Amino acid sequence: MGHYVKFAKLLALSIAIGVLPTLAACSSNNNQEPSGSPASTAESASSGAGTWEQKFDPPVTITTAIVDDGASRGNAFKPGESMEDNMNLRWMKENMGINVKFDFIVTKPEDYDTKLRLLLSSGAKLPDAFRAQGEPLQSLLAANKLMSLDEAIEKYAHPGYKELLKNYGYTLGEVKKDGKIYGLPSFFMGDEGTVMWIRKDWLDNLGLQPPKTLAEFENVLKQFTENDPDKNGKNDTIGLAVPLKEGPWTWMGQTDAIVAALTTQMINTSDIRSFWNKGEDGKLTYGAINPDAKLYLQTMKDWMSKGYMDKEAGIKDPSKSSELVASGKAGIMFGPAWMGDWPLSDATKNDPKADFEPYPLPAGPDGLVGRAEKMLVSGFTVFNKDFKDIEVWFAYFNKMFAKQLEQEGDPFFDPRWKDGYYEGYDYVKYNGKLIKGDYEAAGVPADQWPLKDGRSMDMRFMMTNILGSSVTIPYSNEAPVKKFLADPNAEPVSSKEFDVKQMKKKQIDGQGVRINQGITEGKNYFTGPMTPTMKSKGELLKKLATESYLKIIYGDQPIEYFDEFVKEWLDNGGQKITDEVNAWYAENQ
Repeated sequence: MGHYVKFAKLLALSIAIGVLPTLAACSSNNNQEPSGSPASTAESASSGAGTWEQKFDPPVTITTAIVDDGASRGNAFKPGESMEDNMNLRWMKENMGINVKFDFIVTKPEDYDTKLRLLLSSGAKLPDAFRAQGEPLQSLLAANKLMSLDEAIEKYAHPGYKELLKNYGYTLGEVKKDGKIYGLPSFFMGDEGTVMWIRKDWLDNLGLQPPKTLAEFENVLKQFTENDPDKNGKNDTIGLAVPLKEGPWTWMGQTDAIVAALTTQMINTSDIRSFWNKGEDGKLTYGAINPDAKLYLQTMKDWMSKGYMDKEAGIKDPSKSSELVASGKAGIMFGPAWMGDWPLSDATKNDPKADFEPYPLPAGPDGLVGRAEKMLVSGFTVFNKDFKDIEVWFAYFNKMFAKQLEQEGDPFFDPRWKDGYYEGYDYVKYNGKLIKGDYEAAGVPADQWPLKDGRSMDMRFMMTNILGSSVTIPYSNEAPVKKFLADPNAEPVSSKEFDVKQMKKKQIDGQGVRINQGITEGKNYFTGPMTPTMKSKGELLKKLATESYLKIIYGDQPIEYFDEFVKEWLDNGGQKITDEVNAWYAENQ
């Protein structure tokens, strides 16, 4: 590591998140900012006994790879800029002494995975830092091509990030080997937990209150189906729009709230890797074969037989199912808070009075109420085992992470990014106000718009994905949601607050319902790679489970058929998978 000056620890600076170690690297001069970047500053974060500077001299080159489909929110560039020549790369070079070189750029995720496989099979050099998941990731791990990161995390990672890895350590199963960590997770926000969306105008038309229990919920389903809630004189409505083509758990319209009102066993038939629930004996079992699943199946069977649900649910995916609510034919659909915009707002196209509102989830007969945790990790950043500059990578990553925290005093926080990332790119200043998006409505002259069509460029997306990294902090938008629920006219003062402020009102309301109900979301305890028997039998068992559930729900089989299904599931590889999952869990819990 003699080609650049090594990091040295300086005195700690106490801030809100704790005592942060600071990193130092020598800089030969203070370069001017490139045109259009944040204003240059000679000030650096100080510990009181030294100056934290982040420029490497001589410059360090880090190789990577990326998927650029030319349409992503982060892949819009000003004229003359491109993925390989843009403001962010220039900033990295001129302010941090980091050069980024792309080993390859592809347009499709599947092409990206193919490239990784070819590099591995040919023995060619891998990029220094890159994203990986699934089978390519496991092949890289098995071939010992990746760097173990425990020591680097301890030495160089932002303290807040180390705390994040500690709190969500259960998500790291895919990148653990022999007790060591070989990848850094790219987190989702985690704010897509299920809420209950109901046509309030239909409740009002029928003199009904929002249901608080499963019994009340069933009554609303009955009234919405039988008592002409839209007052058009026709028998053309149903209670619940639900997609069951892939079972009870999906990305929109899922019925995990019904499951959770009846049992603590989360259920998914469409993915053999979830939900694996932990029993009192500490062992993991597949939720879809737990006897408690019969409570859910009996409930759904009853509702289907009474016509309270879409008769075509078994052949519909979430998008198709949502057409029922958009067309005004169904009054209830479960799903994330973002549904407050699409698809629920489409209902007003057919009926201007349509008013979908979010409500807390109903409690079951024993007082149970809950939802399943949405997947928290989208992939992992991994490193070539021969990469020599992990300190440099963390120097950049820590600045991105500190920007997400937006805590003044954090020595990693760059004060030039207080308002955003790049003025003229992801925001503009006009008439003394910070404007992000909807520039025409704000009166910003067209020649000051970041792009000619009025869009912003999401430089956060570019900056936090350029080296395989992602710095999303799960649930970090909850404080902004609470702020704007308390005062919708409050001014946003941080990037997260700007993000939340731009949500539709009903989306913010939906997030508020999710947050305020205080539900502990059910977790999937198996986060490891596909086991050998999952690979060979997983699709068969997925088909068996989903079809068996539908047979019971549609009345083609009695509820007792569930026991026959479970035996068949176990005999056809399920028992072996259960053994493999528990062997993994014993080693990684």
